[in-house]
Amino acid sequence: MSVEKVEKYKEEKARRKEILAKEKKKKMLTKIALWVLLVAVVGGIGTGVGVTAYNQYQKYLASLPDYTRTEMVLPDLAGILTEETEEAEG
Repeated sequence: MSVEKVEKYKEEKARRKEILAKEKKKKMLTKIALWVLLVAVVGGIGTGVGVTAYNQYQKYLASLPDYTRTEMVLPDLAGILTEETEEAEG
């Protein structure tokens, strides 16, 4: 039984560099995947906040009164305009 243990140890020692390289590569890929996931989550949250803020701003702009009219509209309180149009038609 000790001969089997010695043989196993020799085999592991011979492949130690390969095993360590694989573990290092696996750790690096895990770190990269986690960073990509973190950036995606933070970007998604940031995009959601930005879109919400933009929509609120557009809603605010739509609620403001519109002063861009060029003609002046006065109400016909005395009924003058309706009398003039009736006389012009008749």
